[in-house]
Amino acid sequence: MKSARQLGTLVTALALTLAACIPVSVPGLRHIDGQTWRSRFDVSVQVGPSVVNLPVDLAITFQQNLQDISADATLEYDTGIFRLQTGSLVELHGRLGFDDSLSLDSPAGTLSFTGQFVGDRLVGTVAIAGVVPVADVVFVRAR
Repeated sequence: MKSARQLGTLVTALALTLAACIPVSVPGLRHIDGQTWRSRFDVSVQVGPSVVNLPVDLAITFQQNLQDISADATLEYDTGIFRLQTGSLVELHGRLGFDDSLSLDSPAGTLSFTGQFVGDRLVGTVAIAGVVPVADVVFVRAR
């Protein structure tokens, strides 16, 4: 009787351990792990008395652990005369909501994003260096 109880406890512990190792898809939570989303938009910059529109390409590749999201972003400014790319990737961290909302920030404040998945688009506000917010930026899935 005692060995049957120990065997039952061992089997239960083994089953729980194996269940914890199997990734579970949470109903209602969007799966974006490994996906890259890309957008091209203009940032308006005040240079003296005039305003210059600077075209920006932003690509974000996601790594997902249920609701916790980390991402690598690349920024590229292309004015036609010169092209400036970020030398290294900007690391972002944030959370994905059950309502398809997404909030990402870089630890150094270089880049932040708040938005929402709407069908096959990601729409929101990008803030570069915390001082240049650009609203209604639309991202589409690149891969």
